[in-house]
Order: sequence, then structure tokens, then C-alpha cells
Amino acid sequence: MWSDRESAEDFLNFTELADQIGALATTREMLPLSIGVFGTWGTGKSTVLRLVRGKLEDRESPPLFIDFDAWLYQGFDDSKAALMEVVADTLLKVAKDDEKLVAKIKRFASRVNYFRAIGMAADFGIGMAFGVPPGLLTKAGSAISSLVAGGGGGDEARDLKDAAKDAQEGWSKLIKPEEAKTPPKEIAAFRKEFGEILDELGRPLIVFVDNLDRCLPDVAIGTLEAIRLFLFLPGTAFVVAADEDMIRHSVARHFSDPNAKHVHDYLDKVIQVPFRVPRVGVDDVRAYMYSLFTQQLAPAKLGDVQAVLLEALQNAWDGATFTADQIDGVAGRPPGLLEMLGTADGLAPTLTTAEKIDGNPRIIKRLLNAVMLRRSLAATRKMKIDLGVLAKLAIFERGTDADATQALYTMVMAGEEGADLQLKATEDLGDGVKRPQIPPAWKAHEAFIEEWRRLEPRFDDAKALQPALFLSRDVMASPASARASDSVGAAVKALLGVTSINSPAATDVIDRLNVDERVAAMAGMVASLREGDWTGKLPGIQGAILLGEKSEGGKRQLRALVDDIPQDTMNSGVKFALRGKGYLGGK
Repeated sequence: MWSDRESAEDFLNFTELADQIGALATTREMLPLSIGVFGTWGTGKSTVLRLVRGKLEDRESPPLFIDFDAWLYQGFDDSKAALMEVVADTLLKVAKDDEKLVAKIKRFASRVNYFRAIGMAADFGIGMAFGVPPGLLTKAGSAISSLVAGGGGGDEARDLKDAAKDAQEGWSKLIKPEEAKTPPKEIAAFRKEFGEILDELGRPLIVFVDNLDRCLPDVAIGTLEAIRLFLFLPGTAFVVAADEDMIRHSVARHFSDPNAKHVHDYLDKVIQVPFRVPRVGVDDVRAYMYSLFTQQLAPAKLGDVQAVLLEALQNAWDGATFTADQIDGVAGRPPGLLEMLGTADGLAPTLTTAEKIDGNPRIIKRLLNAVMLRRSLAATRKMKIDLGVLAKLAIFERGTDADATQALYTMVMAGEEGADLQLKATEDLGDGVKRPQIPPAWKAHEAFIEEWRRLEPRFDDAKALQPALFLSRDVMASPASARASDSVGAAVKALLGVTSINSPAATDVIDRLNVDERVAAMAGMVASLREGDWTGKLPGIQGAILLGEKSEGGKRQLRALVDDIPQDTMNSGVKFALRGKGYLGGK
């Protein structure tokens, strides 16, 4: 099994991209500079950021680094203030032995609370767009004064929120003009002090901004504006990892749907040098799986294997390649590795081209985790099941949908006539042999299924697959449910559309199913949810929770799925719903 997180190792030949970004970010003549690392979910953006940092850290005189995960502050803080505070806190740690510089950084940091205070006050409807009176006589006024002065914290912020009404009255108590602070003056002072601090430190500052595309539009835009308005000064570089389309969507939403040209221009102004995570090819996917398998079975040899793989990938233009036997030898020929590498060779073309996989590293890793989990389960039960069989079945699940997968598993487990012919590749049918009409649920996936049939190992005996399907029962209907496939399919479709945990209609749908049908319906739900976007509202999760309340077997399936999804990738509302029904621990 492999962690579903970014990697500090280069399994995808991103080294050259990381080198280019690192060179730009440390060339003083180019600074200040904003660099975009664009790609869709799971393509390796966060890994690129880690590789850039890792390479620059190895220098004799490395730059200063700041990691800012925008998603961590979603809903908890003003995004501009959060980024500026992280920068200030990092500078304080770097300058801890220089008392004079520490004092200057503390003055600089105190200005962050000013911006946070006016941002919070705006949320409470208090008219303070251009100045903050620091001497109010109300409880809220004291809280704002403390924040503006730089000595405030969480208690003062709560006081401000609790006493919004009192604070609103306090704004009428004006102070002398010379005592007032105004945003234009504070921004100018902030930038001036920041520039002086950078000059005294004498080292470039590189800020890595990640997960921006997971944030709500206002948070994403606020973070970008903080970069350009407050922090974009000589000596700084910002490396922003995001899904380009999601950021353009945030721009459109934040500015109330401007025309396409303005959306495009905004991002171009904020990001000066865009890089896109390279699209992977078949050999890239092979190398990725080779690295994962070596990491599992021969971790001490991973560095040697990586060197061979990266050299081959970087010289592919000149015909360089690598083989399973070669890499097995470099790894010291540990038991089982050659079988895994052979499986990788067979799967790589389909994993690269299948529409729902498309060479996505995170999807491939999740798919392999499911395969290895089933293989481990087979070992504990002393079931001899080929790794390639498990992998091929997992690819069918991923490359089709819940209905198509259900049709395959029901066909095999029920021993339906013609199942053997449905599994064979066309060229393996023999002269004059015609395949029976395919299941209706397969019609939308015919091209993929024909490619899947040709994957090794070739299937020609449906009954022989039953043990492997038993291990995959979280996406499998029981034989008893075959007769009720229509009602189960309708129930799955209805439950995937449920948006409330208190839906009477959903309860009625579930009550009409028998025990076996509920298990089958949950199998379909799980297959669909596995492909869903867990960072969003995840349509259907409420229906699955309701179904789990009515079926112990269904509950076990949903729990197994939830355990397979990292909590840090879940939407807060989804986590709340799951935790309320005991699927997640903690508060």
C-alpha cells in the first residue's frame, strides 16, 4: 500500500521541470516572480513543489522557504491576512538571533492584525472601509484596538464578533485625524518594511502556495491578491500550484462573470510564468508503477532503480528504454517483484489512455492500493489469485461505471449463459462464433471494454473469476440480486440524487428493497462514490448513509470505502455527515 499524498521522490520524470522552476525562482534578476504549476487533480502538482524545494534545500546557500496551504485557512481566517501572517512568522524564526531585525519584523507583523481587523469588521457590517479608530469605549472597540496594535489574538477576535452591535455604535466616536490608520498608508508601510527586511536577510524568499483550487472563489482570489498587493517585492518568488480551469472559474465567480478575455487576462497578470504538469505517456506510467513496486519490495534499492528509470525517460527521444528484467536485476531480484513489473507492463497502455484514468498518478495509485488490499486479503484466506486478474478487474471498475461493473459481476457470479464469450477478446472468439448481445449497461463503454478484454491475462472462463470477484464484493451484487437488477439500478440512481439526510423519498426507496437488494444497491453506490469528488459536496453521500442505516452489509461496504479515502481530502460537510453516523472518529 502507498500513501495517497504527494511524494518527495520523482517517480514521474518531473526532475527537469523542477530544475527549471528552481532556476527561475532563484535568479535575482528575474525577481519578483510568480510561477504557476498547472494541472488537474492528482497529476502531481504538489509533488513538483516538493521536488523544487528539495533540490533548492541541497544548495550551499539555500533561499528562505515558506509553505502555504491555502485550503487549511478556508473558513477560518481572512485569506490575505493568513498568508501575510505565515510570512511574518517564518521571518521571525529566521531572524531569531538578531534582536534589531526581530523588532522590525514584529512591527511588520503587527500590521497584519490591522488588515485582519478591518476584514473582520467588514464581515459584521461595520463601516470601516478606510480607517480604524483605535480607542473605542466598547468591548468590541477594545478588541479592535488590540488587534490593530498588534497584541491581539483569538480572544480579541471573538470579542469583536460577539459585540458587533456595540462596535457599530462605537464607530461614531471619532478620533483625531492624525491618530487614524488608513489602508493605503498601512499597505505602503507594510511593503516598505517587508522590502527592508528582505534586504537585511540577503536571501531570496520563495513562497510555495498549494491547494488554491480547492478553495472557495473569494479565498482563492484573496490569496492571489495578497501576493500581488502586499508581498510582490524584489527578492521574492511565488510558486502557485493549481488547476488552471478552477482558478479561472474562481475569477469569474468573484468578479460576477466578467467576459472570457478579462478572466484570461486576470490570471495572466497574476501568474507571469506558467508551467503545466507534463502529460504522461506509456513509459512514464510504467516507470511510475515500477517505482511504486520497488519501493514496496526493495526500498533500499529504490535510489538505484530511480537513476536507471529517469535516465531512460530523459533519453527516450534517442530510443532509450528499460525492461522488467533489467529493473528486477538492479533491485536485487527480490521475490515477487518481477511478477509485479510484468503486470505493470501489461496495464500501462490502458492506464495511460482509458478516459477515466488518463495516466493520472493519484488514480493509478488508488487503483493499485485496492489491488494490493485484495491480494493481501486473498493471502490471509489462502486463496491463490493472480495479481494480474485482480488488477484487470479493478481497471474495469475504474474505467466503466457502477451499472456496468454490476452487470459484469452479476453475470459471472450468477453463472449466466454466455458469460465466457462476453469476457473474450474478439480475436479470441474463433471462426463463426458470435458474442451474445452485450448487457445494456455496457453499451456506453464498448470501446473501452473491447480494449479491456485484450489486456493480459485474457479471460475465457467466467467461473474461474468468482474467487477474485468475491474479494471485490464491495462493488459486487450477490447472485440473489441478479433477478432484481432493474429495481436495484433504479434505487441506486434515486439514492445518488438524494441531497438531504432526512429525505422521506429516499427512505421509501430503501424500504422497497429486500436484504440482498440493499447490499447490491450499496455496491453500486460505493462504485459511484469512489469516482466522486470528495473535496466537494459529493452528491449521493446522504443516500449512501441512509442506505447504511438500513443494511448492516451495506454499512460495512460504505465504511470500507470511507476508510480508503484520506480525511484531509474530504469536504467539511461530507466529514460532518459521516462523523455524525459513526463512519469517522474524532470530533
